[in-house]
Amino acid sequence: MNSDPLYELESEKSFLASILLKGSPGVNDLQIEPEDFYQDLHKRMFASMRELVDASVTIDPISLTNHLRETSRFRDEAKDQEYIFALYRDAVVIQPLSYYAKRIKKYSDRRKYIKVLRDSIENINAEQEDNEGLFTRIEGELAKISRAVQSRGLKLVKDDKADLIDYVQLMYETKGATSGLRTHFDGLDEVTTGLKPHELIIIAARPGLGKTTFALNIASNVAIKEKKIVAIFSLEMSRMELLIKMICSEARINSNNLKTGAIHPSDQKKLLDSIIKVTSAPIWIDDAGALSIWEFKSRVRQLLISTPLSLIVVDYLQLMNDPGVKEGRQQEVASISRNLKQMAKEANCPIIALSQMSRAVEQRSKEQKPQLSDLRESGAIEQDADIVAFIYREDKVKDPDEIPEDQKNKAEIIIAKNRAGQTKSFQLAFTPEYSRFDNLSSG
Repeated sequence: MNSDPLYELESEKSFLASILLKGSPGVNDLQIEPEDFYQDLHKRMFASMRELVDASVTIDPISLTNHLRETSRFRDEAKDQEYIFALYRDAVVIQPLSYYAKRIKKYSDRRKYIKVLRDSIENINAEQEDNEGLFTRIEGELAKISRAVQSRGLKLVKDDKADLIDYVQLMYETKGATSGLRTHFDGLDEVTTGLKPHELIIIAARPGLGKTTFALNIASNVAIKEKKIVAIFSLEMSRMELLIKMICSEARINSNNLKTGAIHPSDQKKLLDSIIKVTSAPIWIDDAGALSIWEFKSRVRQLLISTPLSLIVVDYLQLMNDPGVKEGRQQEVASISRNLKQMAKEANCPIIALSQMSRAVEQRSKEQKPQLSDLRESGAIEQDADIVAFIYREDKVKDPDEIPEDQKNKAEIIIAKNRAGQTKSFQLAFTPEYSRFDNLSSG
């Protein structure tokens, strides 16, 4: 076979010869297009073959050449006809049709990559825009081809048989228990059966209710207890602030005491142990602050080259921007939300994005528990999210004397949307000085 990395004529010839010799059963299931062929005549031959299949006409050299003539696809009729009959007469086909189809597709994808790269070089030489915008656009074009390679669009359900059996087997073995990524918050794991790849999870609350703490607790549990790789993008807090929150949570030490140096000698070992535990965990932190959705996607893609991610946390959604949207903030947030969902699919891991809430919840005189309509720029976020969870604390909206003793130091997690399951609420113990949520049973 030829050694050119951009085409493999022998595979194209064997593919077309196989159809000429053996007919066309299954040819339309192979998800191959005329433009996937390198040689021009091969493109024209396959386009005619597909039309003959659609017309239920048996394919042989005669029917094919007649169709090429009738559709004006001949460039040099005598030469093209001679080639087709020689292909039929001389071909030796050993492998199944699907083998040659995969080879043709492989080289077709390479040519698409080469075209994007060549166009990119021309754009780099010609355009004066900022590097970040130019490079992000190039990465997006390449990622588009990668997604097409990973998912070829419409597929027969028979192709899902093995995955479906594996899923049913897992459900049977786990008896409906956690099958996705465990957060180690029992109420959340019960409702979601674990966070799934491709999911966008929104955690929303008014300022000061602990949404960053809750997300960091989940991230720490995934990285430390599950030993899974987590990436945290913080647009508001520095990496040192995040790390302090995490080590104080793990050690159950008051963060104010740490900041003032008032650490009791008995807590020093706990603090050291928590530093070792947190800094040994597979956690990546990006605290660049101002971050566009395109920069975010670019950095995730760069990380994915060497590191398969299990969870991504974004703190928080409304601090992101999309320079490409000029129609107002509502449309900008819609674009950011949509791209976060797309990135969860591309990275094949759940994304937790924190979100602000509108002040409408504070203006209600009676029921101040948050609702989906309280999400700031709620329409697009609610539509794109697979799960929406709110944090509600009575001690922030009521007089402390009105709160029953057994409800103090507790937070209610309200699952207001769950695309794949039920919506319900559950309570967690909350210790703000430790930056920590806990299952009630664990104290």
